[in-house]
Amino acid sequence: MQFTAPALEAANRETLGHREFPLKKPPLFILIVLCAVVVTILDRPPRALPKQAPLSVFSAERAAEYLSVIGRAPHPLNSAEHDVVRDYIAQSLRDLGYSPEIQRTTNFNENSHIPGALDNIACRLKGSSTEKAVLIVAHYDSVPAGPGTSDDGVSVASMLETARILKSLPQLKRDVIFLFTDGEERGALGAQAFVSEHPWAHDAGVVLNFEARGTSGPSIMFETSDRNGWLIKNFAEVAPHPVANSLSYEIYKRLPAGSDLTIFKRAGYSGLNFAFIEGFVNYHSSHDSVQNLNHGSMQQQGDYMLALAQQFGNAGSDDPRPANLVYFDVLGQFLVRYSQTIATVVSVITGLVVAGAMYLGFRAKRLRFGVCLGGLVCSITGILITAISAQAVAWPVLVARRHFFKINDGPIDDATWYILAFCLIGLACSTAFYLLVSKRIGADNLMGGSFIAWMFLVTVVSFFLPGGTYLFIWPLLFTALAWFAIFARTRMSARATGSILFLGSLPAVVIMIPMIHKIFAAFAAGATVIVSGLLGLLLSLLIGPITMEPMRRRWLPISFLAGGLGVLVIAIVTSKIA
Repeated sequence: MQFTAPALEAANRETLGHREFPLKKPPLFILIVLCAVVVTILDRPPRALPKQAPLSVFSAERAAEYLSVIGRAPHPLNSAEHDVVRDYIAQSLRDLGYSPEIQRTTNFNENSHIPGALDNIACRLKGSSTEKAVLIVAHYDSVPAGPGTSDDGVSVASMLETARILKSLPQLKRDVIFLFTDGEERGALGAQAFVSEHPWAHDAGVVLNFEARGTSGPSIMFETSDRNGWLIKNFAEVAPHPVANSLSYEIYKRLPAGSDLTIFKRAGYSGLNFAFIEGFVNYHSSHDSVQNLNHGSMQQQGDYMLALAQQFGNAGSDDPRPANLVYFDVLGQFLVRYSQTIATVVSVITGLVVAGAMYLGFRAKRLRFGVCLGGLVCSITGILITAISAQAVAWPVLVARRHFFKINDGPIDDATWYILAFCLIGLACSTAFYLLVSKRIGADNLMGGSFIAWMFLVTVVSFFLPGGTYLFIWPLLFTALAWFAIFARTRMSARATGSILFLGSLPAVVIMIPMIHKIFAAFAAGATVIVSGLLGLLLSLLIGPITMEPMRRRWLPISFLAGGLGVLVIAIVTSKIA
C-alpha cells in the first residue's frame, strides 16, 4: 500500500481556507489536556458538612464523632475490642430511642474454621404500612491489621447518624431495618446468618450496602442486583452527587470479589452497593485510621444513605425487576440513564454519522479507502505503543524500586506519581508515532482509520459488556459529528475548524477521564496497562486536533517525555524507603 498523503494534507489545508493555525492562541490539544486536568480535579466527593448543619441533614462531622470508639483500634471477630465496639453501637442506638437486638450465632460456614460466636446488631424503625422494609447494611468488624475506620467504620457511623435523622422526621411508609453485620471480613458470615436465621430477613425488600476499599475519593454506586431498572431510576431521582456507571456493574459481577450484598443477591434481594476506593494503600492496614479518613467521602456515603432510605421507604411498590439500564454520571452532577433499546438506537445513529462523515470525506477527496485502512492499522498500533511503552518503563522501574532502593513491597502509597509518569512516557511514544505517520497518510485518513477501529470496539462491547457501551459510543458520536461538520463544508476558517474539533472532543474527555481515574484508584500500581491503554484509545480519537495543527510537531512528544521523566523523578525521590 502506497501512502501519498503529503499532497492530500496540502490540499486539505487549502480546502480549509488557511495555511496555519494561529500560533498566538493556545494549541487545541493543550486545551483538551487542560480540560482533562479540570475534569480529574472535579472527580472528588462533596464538602463535609459541619456539626452546626441543620439536624435534618446528614453531617459527616457529627457522624465522625462515633469513630472515636469504632475506629480507635483493630476489632476483628472474637476480640475484646470487637465486643467494646459491639456494645458501643448497641448503646448508641438505645440513646437514639431504638431497641437494638443482638443476633448471636455459632452456626458458621463449616469451612470458616472460626471459633466462638458472631453478633449481628439489628434495629427497626417502624413505617406506616406492612410492605417490604428497606434494609441498610454495613459491617462493624475489622481486620486484625487495622482499626477499620473506613472499612467499615465510616458506614457504621453514617448509619447511626442516619438513624438519628430518620427518627426525627415524619414517619416513612415502609420500615427501615438497620443491620450491623459481624464477620464480613471472614467471609460475610453475619450477612449469611441474617439471611438464614433472622425472622426480619423475610420482611426486607431493597438492600443498601455500604463499604470502603480505601480512605478517600467519591463514593461510587458500583454494584446492583440484576434487572436494575427500577433501582437505577430511584437512585437517579434523589442521589446527591451521584457517582455510578453501568460499566462498573459489568466488571464487578465478573470479579471473584464479594461483600455482604453478595449474600443478599444470592438470596434474591434487590440491592445497591456503595464504596469509596481511593487511598487504597491504607486498605486493611494500620493506616485505615481516623487521621487518614476523608470526611467528604463520608459525607457522600451519608447523603446517599439518607436520601435513598427516604426514597425507597416511601416507594409505592416493590421492585418489579425491569431490565437493566445503561447509566453513567456526568461529573457527579446528574445520572444519564436509558434502556438497552435506546442504547441500540444510539449505536445505529452513531454508525450512520460515522458512515456519513466518511462518505463526505471520500466525496470531497479528503479520504481514500486504502489510506484509511492504513490509518486503521496506525490507530491500533498507536494504542498498543502507548500501553506497551508504559509497561516497558514500569517493569524495570518497579523492580529497581524494590531491589535497589529497598522500598517496601505491597501497595504503593505514591502510585499516582508512578502511573502518571509511565502513562506520560507511553503517550510520548504514541504521539511521536502518530505525528510521523500523519506526514504520510494525513490527519483525515488517520482519523478515518480511528473511526473504523472505534466502531469495531463499540460492536464488540455491545455484545460482551452491554452496560459499558456508553464509555465509547458517546465520545465516538460527538467526535464523528464534528468531523461530519468539517467534511460537509468546502471552506472553513481555522478558528471554526478548531472550535468544532474542540467541542466534539469534550464528551470524550468528560466521560472517559473520570472512568480512567476510577480504574486507577481501583487497581492502583497494577493499573499501568489498563490506564495507559485507555489513554491511548482516547488519544486515537483525538488524533485529529493533534495532527492538524502545523506547529513544530516534535514539541508534543518531547513535552510528554520530559513531563513523564520529571514526574518519575518526583515519584522515586518521595518514595518511602524502608
